[in-house]
Amino acid sequence: MRESRPPALGDPVTRLSGVGPRRAADLSRLGVTTVADLLTLWPRRHRDRSRITPIPQLQAGGVYNVVGTVREVRVQPHLGHDVTAHVYLRDGGGELDVLFFHARYLARSLPVGSRLWLSGRVDRRGPRLVMVHPEWEQLDESSPSRGVLPVYPLAGELSQRWLRSLMERVVPTYAPQVVDAMPAHVRQAWDLPSRAWALQHLHFPDDADDAERARTRLVLDEALVLTVGVQWLRQRAVGGATGRPLAPNGPLAQRFREGLPFALTAGQASAWAEVAADLGRSAPMARLLQGDVGVGKTILAILACLAAVDAGQQAAFMAPTELLASQHAAVLDEWLGPLGVSVGLVAGSDGSRRTTRGQLEAGHIDVAVGTQALVQEGVQFDRLALVVVDEQHRFGVRQRSELASKGTYPHLLVMTATPIPRSLALTVYGDLELSRIAGHPPGRRPVATRRVSRRERRHVYQEVLDAVRRGEQAFVVCPFVDPSESSDAKSAVQVYEGMRTLPGWRVGLLHGRLPAAAKTEVMAAFRARTLDVLVATTIVEVGVDVPNATVMVVEDADRFGLAELHQLRGRVGRGTEPGRCILVADPTGEDAEARLTALVECQDGFELAERDLAIRGPGEVLGLRQHGVAGFGLTHPTQDVHRLQEAQRMARRLLDQDPDLRRPENAALRSAVLVALGEALPSTVLH
Repeated sequence: MRESRPPALGDPVTRLSGVGPRRAADLSRLGVTTVADLLTLWPRRHRDRSRITPIPQLQAGGVYNVVGTVREVRVQPHLGHDVTAHVYLRDGGGELDVLFFHARYLARSLPVGSRLWLSGRVDRRGPRLVMVHPEWEQLDESSPSRGVLPVYPLAGELSQRWLRSLMERVVPTYAPQVVDAMPAHVRQAWDLPSRAWALQHLHFPDDADDAERARTRLVLDEALVLTVGVQWLRQRAVGGATGRPLAPNGPLAQRFREGLPFALTAGQASAWAEVAADLGRSAPMARLLQGDVGVGKTILAILACLAAVDAGQQAAFMAPTELLASQHAAVLDEWLGPLGVSVGLVAGSDGSRRTTRGQLEAGHIDVAVGTQALVQEGVQFDRLALVVVDEQHRFGVRQRSELASKGTYPHLLVMTATPIPRSLALTVYGDLELSRIAGHPPGRRPVATRRVSRRERRHVYQEVLDAVRRGEQAFVVCPFVDPSESSDAKSAVQVYEGMRTLPGWRVGLLHGRLPAAAKTEVMAAFRARTLDVLVATTIVEVGVDVPNATVMVVEDADRFGLAELHQLRGRVGRGTEPGRCILVADPTGEDAEARLTALVECQDGFELAERDLAIRGPGEVLGLRQHGVAGFGLTHPTQDVHRLQEAQRMARRLLDQDPDLRRPENAALRSAVLVALGEALPSTVLH
């Protein structure tokens, strides 16, 4: 029995008339669980129904709006489908054949004489023009008179007609109840309408100009809340804090650079100058170091660690997995051991971990290597002054804000090989300064990339065998660990079992479900060249450096993201021999096809990141919520870059005038920022 009071914004959508459990479940797949969520279920686009084309003027290949009367509905069995419904539509000047598949219900829904609006592509089949499975709506006296209609994302059994009908009831009723978080003086400065007006006119605009004005207002809402949030985080994390100046050009750093068999590239030198300047100050550094795969970020991380040790302090080097942590520890020990710098790995068995932690707390370890557990409760340092984080996208703003509890406001250097367009990085990572390593080390050649169909796999593995016979090594990466009954995609176990029975190569298997010791053992064997081929999952995506590996085969490559594929490609060609990346895939979707095409055509990670944004959108590319920050909904970081910049400037002015957003006129904005940041802020900020 429904409650007697009208539904409120915070109520579940099931309080609304016509929304039962099944439709509520479908709405939840779109991120809609409350009445308020419906207001921000943004239309994907708008359909201008006012532009109607008479049937005699239709041409094959065009997309049209048509209005007509149903002359006949013929339902018949059709190969491969439940049934096909042929709807014959007249408009007084001609007749159009409209086809619907899986459409037995249409015989009841569309009686002869009913009036329809259709929108879709027109094709020619023989002498007749046909519109196949168009968007449609039955018109009657209660049909909306407006010509511009929203087109929403759908899930499950939801239809445009039903969802639009629901929104026509919800938006006018509840949009005026929404709190407008934008301060009045900001809205006046930008000459914007109210949020209530914008919500109503984005969903149901009178014309295209209304829709764009509404979108501008709502984009600036998102941008302002997000940019105020990240700037507030930074202000609270390091504002006025005093750390410890380090020694970026101390004797250890000098000896290390003199012992390198190569000079820093121009890109490395430029980025290091920015990092070194920060390390030499008492204000704690908070810097994001971006660099494409293979540009030499680890060398700068080592120099930063030596700056801490030269100043008599400790450094922590964090990796996203235990496997990568052990590899980093081995590399750092090889480089720094001869300089007398002690490196400790905080991983392994409980006993060895306790011993290492004791040495760390006593100050006997100069550089500690481990996972995020290094800066969590239970691990103590004697004099921590620097934290280096490998792969920034796995380390969110909450962890960044917690670092102040370790040491005395330690310096923070976070590194990523996942390129982030500058416009987006400045917004989402506004609590960090940005450095970028441009270019590649001398001699590093592009990895030749091509795609093949699954029926060509035999030739691919012959190519792998030929490389092994030349003394080279290869990776084979699969999307899953085990075979799946619901998918014919190749699994790592399946490929490994098939390869290891064949002569000519020594094959290893690596995936995340193996015990840590087994993963380390397999990786060490591959690096030592006692294995020729490593079959793996994306556990080898980052940090794995095997110079003798020249071939990367990616099975079912259409199941991977563009950033993942670029990272995987970067695992080969790191030695003297050129690298090759072979993408095995038969993509069925447009997005998958676009990703594979982009990877074949482009080697530059930052250009690929821009393409990825165009294909998938910002929320998917960055996984913003894992950073503790609610992401973009309407805002596109490249198309709306000027609005992001306006919001950044306004955010700085607001926080300069009211650092805690305590003024009455900023109260609603403060509440919105706290909601958007979620768990990113320590609890002290809430008071």
